[in-house]
Amino acid sequence: MLAVDHVCWLVADADQTGDFLRDQHGLGNERSMYYPRAGTQHYFVPLLPPQGLEFMQIVNRQAAETGDAGRSVLACEARGFGLFSWAVVVNDLEAVSHRLGIPIDDYTISHGDGTLRGWRTVSGPDHLPFFIDYPNNGDRKGRLRAMYERVGHAREVHHFSMLTIEGDEREMQDWLGPNDLPLRFHGGTTGLIEAQISTTTGPVLIPQKRA
Repeated sequence: MLAVDHVCWLVADADQTGDFLRDQHGLGNERSMYYPRAGTQHYFVPLLPPQGLEFMQIVNRQAAETGDAGRSVLACEARGFGLFSWAVVVNDLEAVSHRLGIPIDDYTISHGDGTLRGWRTVSGPDHLPFFIDYPNNGDRKGRLRAMYERVGHAREVHHFSMLTIEGDEREMQDWLGPNDLPLRFHGGTTGLIEAQISTTTGPVLIPQKRA
């Protein structure tokens, strides 16, 4: 099973972006993690669990310039900000790792109750999505549902209804394997260029021409 997990959006000013999403589109958000490997502060717009839109701002340029994940955000900044990455959640990350010949990166931390917090990924070139899972993570969907209620969306928000990709469709499908993800393709090499979120009052398109 493959499903869109989250979409990553780099912005110049996270506070302004959060205000814009709420004022123009009725989307609430919650401050999330600081990511030292990229020097970014993250904010999360929960869609129907487990999906979400993650927007972020570079707050530590030294970390961005030296961290192993900073290259992608700096390249996105040089392009003028916008969408730059997305994640696909899978049931069997080991099988994905074996199929692609790429090792799993493990970012989980053990808690005393036997659960884990964090995630694991299999990643490739920047223009392709990365695969993710959340092993033994307790009631993650329940936590995301609580966040969905907590942020106070002004309208009922559903899920990602379409992702627009600049790139080769055959390369993408070979990378993903069998799937029914809502993807459409344009010529180019950038990767993800637009995400459409369905709501009860019409679609929301990300990125807006506003960072």
